Formats: sequence, structure tokens, C-alpha cells
Amino acid sequence: MFHHHDDGNQELAGMTTQLVRSSMKLMADAGVDLVDIKWFDMTDAFSDSQRADLDPVMTHRPPFDKCFVTWQGKTRHHPSYEVLMLVAGIDPEEGITVAMWKGPSGTRLHPIPAMFYFIEDDNIRYGAVNEDEPVEKELAELMLAQLGAWYGAMDRRIEAYVPSVRDTFTNRRKIQQGKLPTYDWTTVWIEPAKPRSDDKGGTHASPRLHDRRGHLRRLKTGKNVWVKAHKVGDATKGAIFHDYAIKEAT
Repeated sequence: MFHHHDDGNQELAGMTTQLVRSSMKLMADAGVDLVDIKWFDMTDAFSDSQRADLDPVMTHRPPFDKCFVTWQGKTRHHPSYEVLMLVAGIDPEEGITVAMWKGPSGTRLHPIPAMFYFIEDDNIRYGAVNEDEPVEKELAELMLAQLGAWYGAMDRRIEAYVPSVRDTFTNRRKIQQGKLPTYDWTTVWIEPAKPRSDDKGGTHASPRLHDRRGHLRRLKTGKNVWVKAHKVGDATKGAIFHDYAIKEAT
């Protein structure tokens, strides 16, 4: 259930946060259309020290097809640390891709190889989006734990920021000059939904071939580019969570 109100015509400011604004620059540099993305700042929604909970990964799904989730907080080793996450896809049975950046605030954030996950037979399966960029087990667990924290926060009311661009002379000129246009912001409140816990049955189309959702591809130059969805085979090479213990898929 959604409620919203409009914020005025303000550059990257408005009702967004500084963390969202800096994240938008990261995505704009990658050539992603920022209007396609719903933005979340989960800084106050969960802490680095809370126990990882994968239950919400089993029962929840992203509220929009492209979500960018930002978090900033204190960790054991850093007084201010940032974790940014781009989540694409809305159906965990088809597959959802996740790209992540993390690092101390004020530094160039470290990208983690993109991964996908899908739910099959009450298991969470995951694998690397790019075969030449494997995802280490610890990093996959970190990404899934961060997803679980975001999904779990949806059991309370959370905000999403939705940008739009008016077709004005000034905006057209800015875009022609390669600059970001002026964004209008709408704040959307996402009300808690009942988890999909009754959805146990059903079959999954062969996991050996599924749609690879659009994802960010990191080039050797360090630049990120958006890649359109396409088919990918043999997802079963991924690992599997069974009762939350990771085993290699067989």
C-alpha cells in the first residue's frame, strides 16, 4: 500500500538525503536513467551489529523493479561506513540481481561482483552474474544479509524517493550539456505487507535457463555500465542455502 506527497522542484535536494544524492551521481556516471530507480535511505532502519536474518529473503520481495538501497552507519572498524545496493527484479522465483558497493565514508567505495539469487523449493540459490567475476561465499552472505535487513525493515513503514524530470527548456539544455537535469521528488511510503509465507508450492521453470535481469557490468576501466536483461544458462552452478547453511548446489 502506497501513500505519497510531492516535493518541489529542487536540484538533487528536496526530500532526499545526502546519501541518496551521492548515490545518484554514481548511477548517473554508469549511464543509468535515474528516473527508472526508486531510492531508499535505510540509515536509521537497521544497524551493523544486528544479527543477520535471512527469513525475510524467503518471504519478501522488492517493492519495485529497480531499487537502490543506501545505508550509512558505524561499524566495528569505522566511525562512518557506507553500503550501497542496487536490486533489480521483483520475482524471487524468476531471479533477482544485486550489485553492491561498500567502504568507509569519504573514500571510493569498493564494488562487489554482482550476484543473482532465486527461491526454489524453500532454498535460496545464488550465483555470480558474470562468470569471470565469481562471488565469494562470505560476500554472498553479506549481500543476502543486507537484503534481509532491508526486507525486514518493510515490516514497518518505510519511505522511498521517486525522482521525475519535467520537460523544460532548462532541463533539455542541461541534458544536452551532459549535466544532470533538475529533479522533482515524490516521497512514497510503503506500508507493511503480509509476508508471502503461504506461497510454498508451485514449480519453477528450469533453473538451468532463466532471464538474467538487467544489471550493472563493471568494465576493466572501473566504469559501470547498465546491461539489459538476457538469458543465461546453468544457474545451478550457484551455491544453495538450505536451512540457512550454505552448500554447493549439486
